[in-house]
Order: sequence, then C-alpha cells, then structure tokens
Amino acid sequence: MSNPNKTYFFPEPDDSQYFGFSVAINKKYLVVGDIGKSKVIIYISDDSGRWSRDREIQPPVNIAFDGRDSIFGNSLELDGDILTISARIRNLDISKDGLSLTQAANTSPQYSYRRYLINLKTETKVKPIDLLVQPKPESNLVRFNLLRQGKIEQFVLPDMGAKYLGSDKSSYSSMVALHESLLLVGYSSPDKTGGAWLFDLDRPKAKPQRLAVENNALGSTVAIYQQFAAVGSNGHYWYFPQGNVRDRSFKTLIRNLNNGSTTVIDSFGELSLSGDILAIMRPCNPEEELAGLLKVFRLDKETKPHLISKQTDVTKAKVQNGFLITLKTYHRVELCIEQLF
Repeated sequence: MSNPNKTYFFPEPDDSQYFGFSVAINKKYLVVGDIGKSKVIIYISDDSGRWSRDREIQPPVNIAFDGRDSIFGNSLELDGDILTISARIRNLDISKDGLSLTQAANTSPQYSYRRYLINLKTETKVKPIDLLVQPKPESNLVRFNLLRQGKIEQFVLPDMGAKYLGSDKSSYSSMVALHESLLLVGYSSPDKTGGAWLFDLDRPKAKPQRLAVENNALGSTVAIYQQFAAVGSNGHYWYFPQGNVRDRSFKTLIRNLNNGSTTVIDSFGELSLSGDILAIMRPCNPEEELAGLLKVFRLDKETKPHLISKQTDVTKAKVQNGFLITLKTYHRVELCIEQLF
C-alpha cells in the first residue's frame, strides 16, 4: 500500500549517479545536488503539495568543475527563498618541482572551498559569498559565515580553548548547526575527545554552554532545533585518550534546552533535528563491516528517545523542516521525502 506522505524522485538521463548527494528542503523548495554533473536541481511544490522539477543551477562559468576533484553542490543551505551552495575547487598550481614521477603522482592535491548564494525567487545565477579570512591562531577567535534570516551574517566568536572548533576544512559543516539565534559548534581535542559549545548570537557576552560526555569523542556532528540540541560522532574518531583498542560504543548526547534534561544514548552517525524528531544516520563502512543504518526517534520532554523508524538500506538520510529525506543507491538511485508533521 502506497504512503501518500511519501514522494519519490529519480535521476533523469542527464543526471549522474551522484544525484541526491546533498539535499535541502522546505515547504516551497526541494534542492538536490548532483556533484557528478556539478549542478543543483530545483523542485517546487504547488498548493496541493505536489512536486515538479523546475530548473537547474549551474556553477560560475569562469571555474571548471570536473565532477571529481572539483565539485559544485556538495553542501546546501536553504532559508526561505535563499539558497547557498558550497563548492570544492582543486588548486592546479600545486608545486611538484623536484619530485620524481611517482612522488608527483602520489602528491595529494590541495583544495579551496567556496560558497555561492542565489535568491530562488528572483535570480538565475549564483554569486560568490565574500568569506572572511580566519583570524590568526594565536588570536583565540574563530569566524563564522552563517545563513540567517535570508542573508549571510558574519560572527567572530572565542574558540573556547578548543584546537578545532567547528572546523573540517570546509566553510560550513555538520560540526555547525544554527537555529534562530542559537549556534551549536562541535569541537575536537588533541586527545581525541570533544563536544560542542552552544552560543547565543543575540547575547554575544553571555558564556556559552558546553555539551560533552567525559572521555567520549563527540563533536564531529551536531544538530539543533527549537528546544532540542544533540551532539555526537559521525564515526571518524575511534580512539580514546589512553590509546585503547578501537571502541565502538560511541555516544550521542541529547539536551532539552528549556528544562536542562539530558540523555546519553549508545549510537553514532550524522545527526539532524526537526521539531521533536531526531535522526541518526550511520553511513555504510565496508572496511569495518558496518552497514548503513538510519534510526529516527521522537523525543519527549525529558529527552528520552522513542524509536519510530529504523532502516538498513539507506545511503544518506536526515530530517529537515518537517520532512524525512532518504537516499538509496544500492540497486538504483532513489530519493524519497516523507512529510512528518
């Protein structure tokens, strides 16, 4: 029996197998990144909630994107009619002078990261976002360029003594989550532990809250929405400070920001929140014999998670603005959106 709340999308002949690599959604737009073709596809919803493919957004003509080393559309943010698109660009001028042919072939390319902005209601071409240069390390400050209230706002915040605060070499990542004035920023420490700091952007002098679990490698993925915040690990950190053997019991910390109640569960993966719905997407890792696993929970007021959905054949997934988005690529590329509330 079909589910009327679910809508399926499939790549068209001119799309690549990377259709759905990145996705953003609200009630008006579904934005789908196809990094194999370095383009972004826009779907629009009519008054009855039916979706139709509307147009494609191409990268700037002065930059060559090959769909492998240089990609366009690897990360998307959507705020009303405003869309930001991230790109990774391979720097071709890396010096290989004095290297043998083998050394030169094995020299990793260097990349730069850019973001572009477009108003989906009025514009047809993207324009670059002028990103601020990071302060010097000794300044103990970190800059963030955030999409908020339909425009890019730039904030300079203390690094709270963390060596890597919200940093994964990209301009915006799952280590940074924003809801209205609340900014949740993950961090990692040299001892392989971590957590997150919660800043109130409307109260810049207020001391941020720390969300962490002692001796646990949190902070590589964070999520925040309304009264809930979550901090976890996407599986990149495997060692504890003492250098013990690999420990698979990663944690996810969940906090109700209204009453302070906190729950810690044995689960890891990319986090996303929408209302009281929390999704944890553990990606497939063949080397570790781990299959992709999606768990969707409904949180009660005491932050106790109640499992409402579990899927094992999903490549990527998240919840956003009242929708559950799942991407399957095992047999064919299939993107599904399901309205949650």
